[in-house]
Amino acid sequence: MDAFVASRLPAATTSSTPQHAATAATHLRQSPLRQGGTASLTAGVLLALCSARGAGRPNHPRAARRRAEKVVRHMCHRNCHGGEHLSPERKRELEAICEKIATPGKGITATDEGPGTIGDRFEKVGVENTEEHRRIYRQMLYETPGINNYLSAAILDPETMYQKDDEGVPFPEALEKRGIIPGVKPHLKVYELPGTKDTVMQGLDSLAVRCREYKAAGAKFAKWRSPLQISRFGPTKMAIEANMNDLARYALICQDEGLVPIVEPDIVMKGDHDLETAVAVNVEVQATLYKAMLDHGVYMEGTILKTNLVNPGLSCDHDYSVEEIAVANMMVLRRVMPTAIRGVNFLSGGQSLEGAAARLNALNKVKKRLGRMPWNISFSWSWALQAPLLNICKGQGGKIPLKEMSELYLQELAIASAAAQGTYQEGFPPDVIREDEKKDAEAKKDEPKKEEKKEEPKKDAEAKKEEPKKEEEKKEEPKKDAEAKKEEPKKEDEKKEEPKKDAEAKKEEPKKEEEKKEEPKKDAEAKKEEPKKEDKKEEPKKDAEAKKEEPKKEEEKKEEPKKDAEAKKEEPKKEEKKEEPKKDAEAKKEEPKKEEEKKEEPKKDAEAKKEEPKKEEKKEEPKKDAETQKEGVPA
Repeated sequence: MDAFVASRLPAATTSSTPQHAATAATHLRQSPLRQGGTASLTAGVLLALCSARGAGRPNHPRAARRRAEKVVRHMCHRNCHGGEHLSPERKRELEAICEKIATPGKGITATDEGPGTIGDRFEKVGVENTEEHRRIYRQMLYETPGINNYLSAAILDPETMYQKDDEGVPFPEALEKRGIIPGVKPHLKVYELPGTKDTVMQGLDSLAVRCREYKAAGAKFAKWRSPLQISRFGPTKMAIEANMNDLARYALICQDEGLVPIVEPDIVMKGDHDLETAVAVNVEVQATLYKAMLDHGVYMEGTILKTNLVNPGLSCDHDYSVEEIAVANMMVLRRVMPTAIRGVNFLSGGQSLEGAAARLNALNKVKKRLGRMPWNISFSWSWALQAPLLNICKGQGGKIPLKEMSELYLQELAIASAAAQGTYQEGFPPDVIREDEKKDAEAKKDEPKKEEKKEEPKKDAEAKKEEPKKEEEKKEEPKKDAEAKKEEPKKEDEKKEEPKKDAEAKKEEPKKEEEKKEEPKKDAEAKKEEPKKEDKKEEPKKDAEAKKEEPKKEEEKKEEPKKDAEAKKEEPKKEEKKEEPKKDAEAKKEEPKKEEEKKEEPKKDAEAKKEEPKKEEKKEEPKKDAETQKEGVPA
């Protein structure tokens, strides 16, 4: 014993003394962790103990006691703080997987039946048990559109781990693309303990090697089932301890290889036991399991529990309501299940889909009502989901109607998800959420973000283009400031000249007013002179016409002088007649004018008299033209 302890302690140093060893031995004897044989440690072992981390300090009894307790804990393998052998990175990895598996409203599909088990199911519905039939059936379970809305994980058989879908993608990879975590059931064999009717599961040999291979193939977790049966004499204490210790060893090995262990103690429903007996046995089994896991140093935060629903035996003569069964299950969990475990997934245990959904739904309702339960409570079903699917194959001539099975499978998962949330109502199937609808909704939400991302490069490009302009503007700013300073004196001069301009403008205002008053007079004079201008414009026209008529025949020329003479005599009269109405109209318009215009009338009369001789001269001009024309005519 001394040699074993010494091998686990640091080497002694020269600073250690017998006095230090005596102090450490005293604290060690008083320690609550004292085990058989530890009080008889030799002086050399005690000296080594005292030399660890600050030994040789007799004045610090508490430090010596802590060092002694730590050595004893390691020496006796007390790994109650499980996972001390795991790195922080490995612990975070295990916890992340557990968190995804325990997603609220999602569960696990258990498709880990071996070729023999699924072969028996195929034969009952008329389907040949071939590897290809098993492959396409699994493919339907893993790739039905919409299952990722209801499933967080899938348990695969070792055969399925290495199979591929129609596109050549391995099933673990195909599941992970859909957000479903792939796991595996290690190859196990049932072994009956001699002299009893109890069984244990064999498979721990080379488990580490197989876990390493499964992880390389894409597995993220593993599952180990240990079945037990309630009978008149069982399960025995030996069977319980043997199976729970195997589960603890399995969990320890899985975590060391990077896989999350799902531990599954399964109390089968065979028997005639009542609900109270089922509660007592389940408490004993699960308490033994968690004690074994803690003793083995399993990291509890990195595990998931899969267990049976606490039910009375199938042959029980008493009927229990789903509410009573739900309360019994919550009683077991609250008594023994560690809060470190994130979630529990109940197996169907041979129940129908409706029966399993009703019990799981009631369990989640009780959880909401009672509170103080931190675990996610969901499903991990095999028979409840697959039995209705296989019934469709009956009468199909050995064919597997994958399309019909896929549609029914999605409806079943919707029921299971509703039960996991405590919202399932029997007789009212929930709406099915399909994968495409969810993707479309997410795509619509992402469209504005994508447009914003597209506009960002444009904005960046424009910003880059404007940068040189901004730099040039910054360079020109000093010039603009200098020019502004130069213009400031000019502006001041202009401000000084503004009063002078205002004074000149005021002086010119009287002149503008006088001009406005004289404008009516000018307009009147202009109107009077318009007839004169018209007379002058008509004279050149008449001369041009007279010249055009000269080359006419001689007979016409003889008569023309007479006609011209008469016409010219009548023209002044016609013009005077035409002008009389105009003058009368103008006179009527001018009557209402102001007194100033009346005063100007004498002036206008004088001007009119002066113009009269001119008019007489114009009248004589036609006569002269006629006489000249007569003189030019030949005899």
